[in-house]
Amino acid sequence: MYVCYLDESGGYEAPDSNRSATPVMVILGLIVDAASIPALTRDFLALKRRHFPGRYAAGHALDHILTEVKGSDILHMTRSSGRNSRRQAQRLRQELVDLAERYDCRIVGRVWVKEPGKGLAPDSSYCYAVQDIAKHFAQYLEAQDKVGVMIADSRRHHTNMKVAHSIFTQKWRTGGDPYPPLQEVPLFAASDNHAGLQIADLIASTLIFPMAASAYCPRQPGPHYSPKYAEVRAMFGLRVRSRQYRYRDEAGRWRGGLVVSDRIGKQPGARLFA
Repeated sequence: MYVCYLDESGGYEAPDSNRSATPVMVILGLIVDAASIPALTRDFLALKRRHFPGRYAAGHALDHILTEVKGSDILHMTRSSGRNSRRQAQRLRQELVDLAERYDCRIVGRVWVKEPGKGLAPDSSYCYAVQDIAKHFAQYLEAQDKVGVMIADSRRHHTNMKVAHSIFTQKWRTGGDPYPPLQEVPLFAASDNHAGLQIADLIASTLIFPMAASAYCPRQPGPHYSPKYAEVRAMFGLRVRSRQYRYRDEAGRWRGGLVVSDRIGKQPGARLFA
């Protein structure tokens, strides 16, 4: 059995609506073998304690899952003028990718590069991305001859219900189930309790988000246009690319992986990685 953890980075607002508005939106699925979850969780807790010993000095070791490492904090360290902060952020990314490689985690998802003056429709964009991720995850499960479930970071109840129902209506339609290996519609959980959701969040926010901002967004004032993000792309682009799950459809076209919708320059998805 496999689990696909869903999380996101960025916002739906127009990129020029305010100085801190995000230029890209990332919705990511992290595919994990369920048998690996206990070891992955232990290793991730050790990673958090190693990088932030003061934050996790007190309390029971298992309670440390409740205190998340925020991607926004790591991006702030990445942009820092202090070399030590930038190095710590780099080392955390290094160990995060090491972890994904060690447990053969795979990633699929969508990246939107937003046009000036135009935001994204939150419900329809998220539903579309989850349906797309579900399709690629189902293909992965069929290739492995396994079954799986999707666990998403909980949002507003209204949004959770819409997303789950969008899969429900497809899965139980009379015309046939497009996701036969999926055992249920997406489940929603608090990220405080799941290492898989926290890892998905950090991959989306500290790797894919800055890589996309660097690759596709013209330089403008604001924190999310930092030149330091180009270093993230140069250092980790090829390793992230190798973690994608991609496959050929019936017509021989490549599907899956991280699909980029560049609404500014219409540049190809491969630019994300190099």
